[in-house]
Amino acid sequence: ATKEGLKLDETEEEKKAAEELKAATEGLCKVIKDTLGDKVEKVVVSDRLADSPCVLVTGEYGWSANMERIMKAQ
Repeated sequence: ATKEGLKLDETEEEKKAAEELKAATEGLCKVIKDTLGDKVEKVVVSDRLADSPCVLVTGEYGWSANMERIMKAQ
């Protein structure tokens, strides 16, 4: 699941908690995006992480990491 836009089933309570978390961390996401600049497309809060502090994902319509590796090798 390395593509952006993965949707998991959520209850209304979980959706509300996710929106509150997103609002609470908006400033942090902006600082991280400003720091990384053009190295990242966007910085967002996700609820699909359990043990890792962050994850890099391919854009919804972008190449997977494996496809990018193959194309660079040619």
